[in-house]
Amino acid sequence: MKKLLVIAVATALIAPAAAMADTTLYGNLHASVGTVDSGTTSDTVVESHSSRLGVKGSTELDNGLSATYGTEFNLELDGDNSANNLTTRNQFVGLKGGFGEVRVGKHDTPAKLATSGLDAFGDTYGAMEKIVAADNHRVNNAVAYITKAGPVGLAVAHSTAPTTNDATASSTTAANTAMANYSNGPVYAGLGYTTIDSLATDINLGVGYKHEAGHFANVVYETVEGDATAGAGVPTLGLPPANATDTNIYVAGGFKTGAATLKAGYGSGDRDTGGEETMTNVGVDYSLGKKTSAYVLWSENENDARVLNGTAKTTATAVGLVTQF
Repeated sequence: MKKLLVIAVATALIAPAAAMADTTLYGNLHASVGTVDSGTTSDTVVESHSSRLGVKGSTELDNGLSATYGTEFNLELDGDNSANNLTTRNQFVGLKGGFGEVRVGKHDTPAKLATSGLDAFGDTYGAMEKIVAADNHRVNNAVAYITKAGPVGLAVAHSTAPTTNDATASSTTAANTAMANYSNGPVYAGLGYTTIDSLATDINLGVGYKHEAGHFANVVYETVEGDATAGAGVPTLGLPPANATDTNIYVAGGFKTGAATLKAGYGSGDRDTGGEETMTNVGVDYSLGKKTSAYVLWSENENDARVLNGTAKTTATAVGLVTQF
């Protein structure tokens, strides 16, 4: 009887694994503890930074095609914002073949993907998205096409309603976005273009170099122009109001020595209607294993209209831990 029970349990465990042979469960768990000083108050804060859980994979079909899929959810490790726990991030279903891949769902825009990999302080208080608007762009109701030829990648996408429900009569804003990138050895370059009906046009360009020893240098340049009828713009997408132009630049570099990487970054946004916004970051990453690292970070934002408390100056000092699976 015991042997039969053991066999039954083993079969129950093995069967789902076989059924999910083309499916990957993955996650990124990231939390920090530190202080955030807004100039008027200084608080000790435990913070979850874009922690997430996802499932992705593909299923082989006839004629050399594959069905692709992915769904990703936000995790609030600190428990502060429970309403945001398990909110959706990227999620899609697609079809892949010799022609490339088509995806339908909610997704980072191609323009965001063109330069997001150049963010040396991603998912921290010093994230590039606080300066570069395209780094905020994840849109609803998207249809995307992705292809790659040697070192060159191309992608285009159309969103019927980037931030709202496209089934409602008031959802008339659509977005078109595209990117081209080049990756060969230590050199990477990406160009993104986004146009949102009656709101803005965004062009972002990034170049990066990574030495085989782990040293790197990145730069991203962006210009965002608000259309004449843009009104107040769309703050959630980092877009300027009517007839305003934002010019943004981000530079970062790192030096690897043993398990440690010393990093520094600087971002500047010249806002037509809000003056200049700057961000300065200094940090050290320390690898604890293949998929786990710890870091120390100091980040300062001035005129931070789109981040944290909206105060004139915010300084964050934090120690963080990141593990992936």
